[in-house]
Amino acid sequence: MEDKNYYDILGVSVKATAEEITAAKNTLAKRFHPDANLKDGIDTTQQMQEILEAYAILSDRVKRAEYDRKITGLRSVMQTYDLKKSAGEAEEQAGFVIYWKSANDLYDIITESDLLFKEKQRSARLTQLSMEAIKHVLTLRSADIPERYWHPDIMNWLLFTWYKNRNITISYLLTLYDDYVKKSVSALDKLKLQKKAYSFQHSVKRLVKY
Repeated sequence: MEDKNYYDILGVSVKATAEEITAAKNTLAKRFHPDANLKDGIDTTQQMQEILEAYAILSDRVKRAEYDRKITGLRSVMQTYDLKKSAGEAEEQAGFVIYWKSANDLYDIITESDLLFKEKQRSARLTQLSMEAIKHVLTLRSADIPERYWHPDIMNWLLFTWYKNRNITISYLLTLYDDYVKKSVSALDKLKLQKKAYSFQHSVKRLVKY
């Protein structure tokens, strides 16, 4: 699998959403499932294994982030740090990683809460998620990172950029991102980024107020 791209195997873009990745896997699984092809004397076991392996990586947020760093030639940022150290020591050594991790944890919380709101399950679980979300919100606000930057797609960019120069301030890091979007992102992709960021902000506010 080292010479094969997981995105190519599933036939999706590197910017594909989780829903698009799942849909692509389901479509390919129906086409290449061995049981559906053996009757014709065609063994598609290997293709099916490749599809499932690609899906196992791309459907997992953490594994996908690690894979993206690998295929783009970026080192795994997290391997440099030991986040099991004491909170004070970790914050001193990890820098922006603390806020990146908090934003990603917040995203996981919001993903779960969105489903509960959609299913109208106003349960004790939502109250618990709200309390957990508030902790991450306070962490991000303590670093003066505005809400519009909290989406993982943006935080990943910020983390990669910070890793190249860990002496830059957060305010300057945000300026670099704004410049990048202004100069390098197409109008359509910019709108998509803004839509995801605004949607995430709305979900955060709804949960925090719950």
